[in-house]
Amino acid sequence: MFDHALTVSTAPTNFAAIEAVLSFGEITLAPNDLTQLATQFSQNFNSTRANLVNDTRALISGDVFCAVIGSLRDGREYTVQALSANCAMILQETTESSEHGKLTWLGQASGQETPVLSYFQLNDNLFNVAKVFYGEPQKLLNIIGITGTNGKTSTSQIIANLLDSCQKNCAVIGTNGAGKLAQLHTIENTTPGATELHQLLALFADNKITDVAMEVSSHALAQKRVNATLFNTAVFTNLSRDHLDYHQTMAAYAEAKKAIFTGDNKQVAVINGDDAQAQKWLENWPSTQAVVVYGRDANVASYQRFAQALDVKHYPQGVSFQLVTDQGKCEINSQLLGDFNVENLLAAIAVLMVEKIALATIAKAITQLVPIIGRMESFSLQGKPTAVVDYAHTPDALASALDACRLHCQGKLWLVFGCGGDRDTGKRALMAKVAESKADCMIITNDNPRSEDPEAIAADIIAGLDKNTRFEKILDRATAVSTALQQADANDVVLCAGKGHEDYIIFGNEKRHYDERAVVKAFYSSEKEVTV
Repeated sequence: MFDHALTVSTAPTNFAAIEAVLSFGEITLAPNDLTQLATQFSQNFNSTRANLVNDTRALISGDVFCAVIGSLRDGREYTVQALSANCAMILQETTESSEHGKLTWLGQASGQETPVLSYFQLNDNLFNVAKVFYGEPQKLLNIIGITGTNGKTSTSQIIANLLDSCQKNCAVIGTNGAGKLAQLHTIENTTPGATELHQLLALFADNKITDVAMEVSSHALAQKRVNATLFNTAVFTNLSRDHLDYHQTMAAYAEAKKAIFTGDNKQVAVINGDDAQAQKWLENWPSTQAVVVYGRDANVASYQRFAQALDVKHYPQGVSFQLVTDQGKCEINSQLLGDFNVENLLAAIAVLMVEKIALATIAKAITQLVPIIGRMESFSLQGKPTAVVDYAHTPDALASALDACRLHCQGKLWLVFGCGGDRDTGKRALMAKVAESKADCMIITNDNPRSEDPEAIAADIIAGLDKNTRFEKILDRATAVSTALQQADANDVVLCAGKGHEDYIIFGNEKRHYDERAVVKAFYSSEKEVTV
């Protein structure tokens, strides 16, 4: 395994990065301006590794600040903060094409002057500006993008684990952070903005990373924070209701996801052939783009390149199936739980097939996989119920998690869940319907109420239940989880859905510490050993 820590490169950024930006923007400066700009970097920031940053809170001395006009904030209003941080230069968005390439200088109290370069439609071009600033680090990396409503985190981490086991050196970018799996550091968004993303890619390239498995959100695709050309392989897991507060319609949501594909021969697509939306896309798939289709349906094997799971069997501690592909067959045995992890495994297998890794090597690596933190992560002890902590927070994900738990449950199936505030309110009743149809016992609780009243969110969930459905409402989440575990019998399974890996609950604008995994472990704390 290659779980070494990533180190920050100390190689100085020279004026070549700025020259690359000028060249990309077709900007020609007067010789005197060019000389003065070069002097600015060589004399004042020679020992500093500069980064391109569009958030003044992340600026350090010597960085280049991108003052973009965003949907919520106008970065040009933060010039004073950028100057106070001693930035080396400001790229400032302009809405006037005639101002593109204009260079001015702003004086500071220290007497130093800071260059300000006007850039037409900088926000729209930020991805490519960042790419050339960092020297196109993606050329040194094999980047695998994973999009879909559910399964992005699990699939990306399975891919990274398997590639590491197959003597690659893979990093991840996503919900749980960025870097090597053993030492992830926190990032603000599932898919970082263009400047942070390319900074990460440059860091990975410096540290001899060979592959990157990256979650790609629909927001990032719709906002053009990422470009499809970044991905050597693009994976689509599935599409179900989520984020309609942003996309408004399922059609718009689907189109945002589809934007991950280039449609040309520079990218391989890996697509879930069991998904209804994917099946529609495949009917008119461009002949110019290679595609590998994975799934369990019979139609999957009709494609030229495919990975199919047959004879799926579930056991108390895992799953097995026969893998049938265009490259041959083999048996797969995994410690992961549930049918959806069969899909996640198939997606990862298809990616490794694209990388020309032998099926026997893939199968051996899968036997070593352990459950991902907060993704169908089970905890058990003899004589006590089994707890499963999962991130499921959409109707489809909740249904899949409950179905997975049912396959491994000999007694009653319990569910502890809630719904997030300031998000799609329509899915609350849908999640209630899923819960009452698939769980034997349920407790409704909090899940990031944000600015909404937790009682009102719970009422929306309860409104979706049949009037005869029995449930408990315990809004304190730790108490809800503990109560379910205390009331459940030894053969029961308690699914704690919604928080997964998160170690907080959001009330208003405040993140309060809450670690569901720790709450579950505390239930067993009087015993000597917990099986994870």
